[in-house]
Amino acid sequence: MNRHHWALGLFTAASVIATQQAGAIELAGGRTAFIRPPQFIEASTTRNYVMRRNATYFFTLEMPSDADASLQSVVIAPQNLTRHLRPYHLEETVAFAESSGEARSSLDIRGVSIDEETKAVTVDFDPPVAPGQLVTIGLRPTRNPRLDGTYVFRVTAVPVGDRPQAHIAGHGRLNFIDNDRGRIYD
Repeated sequence: MNRHHWALGLFTAASVIATQQAGAIELAGGRTAFIRPPQFIEASTTRNYVMRRNATYFFTLEMPSDADASLQSVVIAPQNLTRHLRPYHLEETVAFAESSGEARSSLDIRGVSIDEETKAVTVDFDPPVAPGQLVTIGLRPTRNPRLDGTYVFRVTAVPVGDRPQAHIAGHGRLNFIDNDRGRIYD
């Protein structure tokens, strides 16, 4: 009887390993998910004054080297003050990856879209991003928000698969300063 349980356990473990090597763990109903998900590292902006043009908002995630799935897409969703955010130049979105000891390389983007209601931006990669890299996405707004303050963005990672289960990697904060109180903006 012990031998039967041991063999069943070995078969189950082999099935999970085979599924992980295929990309992501497969859940009930054909959904895929990360076991070792990407983690949010930081958010930054090249210009932190309100209403300034030519800023880029950078969001960086770390794909663990022992991650079980590749990264298909990232969703960056504002959590507060959304009515003050300006539209993005979606066609100017950039993405790059860095591996230990290697130079930064551009990532191919299949598409960038925005949900007009929530202002969430989705960046799809083609091919998906392999484990073991720092992934940075740069969004270009038409200009910074009009209102100063701290803007919070939820960063969600989506694994490869037909029915992926997204994972909230973390939250990034961008702080904007109004250095010209009383100035009238056009």
